Amino acid sequence: MPLVTDLNLPFTLYVIAAFLFGLVIGSFLNVVIHRVPRGESVVFPGSHCTACGAGLRAYDNVPVLSFVLLRGRCRNCRKRISWRYPLVELLAACIFATIILKTGPTWEALLEMAFAAAMIALVFIDAIHHLLPNVITYPAIVFAT
Repeated sequence: MPLVTDLNLPFTLYVIAAFLFGLVIGSFLNVVIHRVPRGESVVFPGSHCTACGAGLRAYDNVPVLSFVLLRGRCRNCRKRISWRYPLVELLAACIFATIILKTGPTWEALLEMAFAAAMIALVFIDAIHHLLPNVITYPAIVFAT
């Protein structure tokens, strides 16, 4: 069943929208990957440098673009930002766009995106911490069916 039936938009627009949505979700997944294994909230405090703790301004938190413009360094302390951050954002964006290419703009695509996001978070958390947090694995089961 199509997600949007009344709009007659070019298919390319759906793919681009999915890519941009993937970048945003990828940015949030970086927060999940960093904070969930540490038992920290994914909501508070806001995004900050893991080295110096300085809060990120909104324009320093634009997926991929901020990393490029800041040359992979914190604006405040100039410490290197891990390449994992833009990698996760681009990975989520590419997977989301691929899902739309495969299924079209459907409700099924949204469920697949939710499952893909959970899997991305789990892969990176497992690679770094050798841990699969139940707070992610149990809800992911719902999207796996």
